[in-house]
Amino acid sequence: MEICILDSGQFIERPELLEPLYAFGKVRVFSGMPGTEDEIAARARDAEVVAWSMTKLSNRVLDRLPKLKLLQFIGTGLWNFADVDYAHARGIRTRNIEAYGSNAVAEFAIGLTMALQRGIVPAVNRVKARRWDLDGLRGREIAGSTVGVIGTGSIGSLVAQKFIGLGARVIANDIRENPELREAYGLEYVPVEELFLRSDVITIHMKATRDNRRFVSERLLRLMKPEAVLINVSRAELVDCEALCRALSEGRIGGAAVDVYEDEPLSDSDYRLVQLPNVIGTPHIGFYTGESNENAVRLAVASIVSALESGA
Repeated sequence: MEICILDSGQFIERPELLEPLYAFGKVRVFSGMPGTEDEIAARARDAEVVAWSMTKLSNRVLDRLPKLKLLQFIGTGLWNFADVDYAHARGIRTRNIEAYGSNAVAEFAIGLTMALQRGIVPAVNRVKARRWDLDGLRGREIAGSTVGVIGTGSIGSLVAQKFIGLGARVIANDIRENPELREAYGLEYVPVEELFLRSDVITIHMKATRDNRRFVSERLLRLMKPEAVLINVSRAELVDCEALCRALSEGRIGGAAVDVYEDEPLSDSDYRLVQLPNVIGTPHIGFYTGESNENAVRLAVASIVSALESGA
């Protein structure tokens, strides 16, 4: 059996973490993303197991991998990187991992909020340009503000706790309320429309499904306060990008920070968004810490071993 680590050389800083896989056969590790479908097929052509993190695997690629039996995504958003239904129809099992970088993403959401609210990016650029003036740099504090958290799973619950620790009033929306958050922190769950009306900061931590695409719609964006900001470190598909661009361009909301995009690298609409002066765009790095990378490798390896041992 051959196991191919397709594009995750950056994760494999400790090769000993892969040792459990050697009992099943040959392990090939490639660093860097393959540039073409031909390169993907060349890397994985003899593999029965493919583990990967960032490359999008088209159905055409899957058709070129006749030995493939298991796809192991090194992350949570498997459905964004491969057609799961098509893989299953081909007899290819699929797996992903959960909660490997929850704290990393939660901290990043806080960091993006601070960067927006305090004008950190333009302030840094101004000093680099030898400018020393405060025009346009008056910030807003998190303490005393109202933060709306959409989705209170493993990441959203940490975000809520961290904002509460900073002195914010946190409200939340989720189809499943978290009783521990409500009891321990007095977290208030409200309808999504009320959350958009009341919040100074809105941060998104939902899973993307076929049913919630463009959840943050033109209608909801029009409910936001003029100075409010939107943070998305979850999935780009959850936000109507064109509607967000209009709201920002027209000054109807204060700003946005995004770390996720429907097309990575950026599509034209995503590029227009991040070029706006009241937007911070980062290259999908919310999860990217040494701690979360190691967690991801451990969990992915354990998942592969479990699948191969059980046949499930």
